[in-house]
Parts: sequence; structure tokens; C-alpha cells
Amino acid sequence: MKAILPGLALFGAAALALVALRETMVSETAAKPAVVQISEADAAIPVISSSQIRTASLRKEGDGHYWATARVNGVTVKFLVDTGASLVSLNQRDARRVGLDLDNLQRNVNVSTASGRTRGSAAVIEEISIDGVELEDVSAVVIDDGLEYSLLGMSFLNRLDSWAVTPNAIIIHE
Repeated sequence: MKAILPGLALFGAAALALVALRETMVSETAAKPAVVQISEADAAIPVISSSQIRTASLRKEGDGHYWATARVNGVTVKFLVDTGASLVSLNQRDARRVGLDLDNLQRNVNVSTASGRTRGSAAVIEEISIDGVELEDVSAVVIDDGLEYSLLGMSFLNRLDSWAVTPNAIIIHE
């Protein structure tokens, strides 16, 4: 017991010293008002408020794929998010629904899909909106055959300010 008492006393003294040191450091690093000088050049830079930053979440569903419900030219379209697709790809059903004139599109694009090679038509989508994130004039292709779901590809994702993949969603920012 006598051998334990000096060790406990030393430990107690060290603990008290750490508490005193912490209190000194906290008082020396307490927040002080900052003086900020803004140059005329910096004052001309527009300030972006958090209300101007638009964010949406493209959810991961039970099938393991990420899905997005978007408004395309004002019409609701469900997209499979496909980072391997160079362009937004619409099947013919969705292309008609969003107002693309399939009879006047030239089928001059060779497309490789998971189902194989097919033909498609280059198109430009006037507007795609997902929960307030909106892009205009998005390059797309209308696929003739073999596309069950329309694909939200890189011609949309690359135009965003940023996007990040999480275990449950792809978060997009404009």
C-alpha cells in the first residue's frame, strides 16, 4: 500500500497540471472579434448565399441502383443514374412524352449499350430539373431499341458544380 501512494500522488499532481494547462490554453485561444478589411476588388465579387446553392439527392433503391425523378421539359421522367453513360439517354417512350419530335430527328448516332449496339438520334433537352437543381440545353441521345429506362448520364452530371456518391444517395449541387 505504501508503494501505491507515491504513484497515486504523482498521477494526481500530473492530472492537476493538465487541467491548469488546459484552462490557460482555453483563455488564451478564446474567440476574439476579427477585423476584416475588404478591398474594392473583393467587394465587387458577388456573394452567394446558401439559398442560392441548390442540392438534390438521387436515392439508392433496393435494387442497388441510384434513381432520379426529374422534370424534363415539364414532364416527370424516372431516370436510372448511369455514370458510365456519356450522354443523357432517353428511350423512345420518354422522348415522345417530353415533346421531342422523333420523326424529325436524324438517326445518325451509333450507340453501345449493355444490350449491344443500336442506333440513336442526337437531341438537346431544353430543361432537366431535379428537386430545384436545373440545367438547360442538355445534350442527349434518343435510343431506338433496347433501353428499358432512360439514363441520367454524364452530359447532365458533368455540368453540375459538384456531385458525390454516398452509400445511400448521389448528392448533386448546382
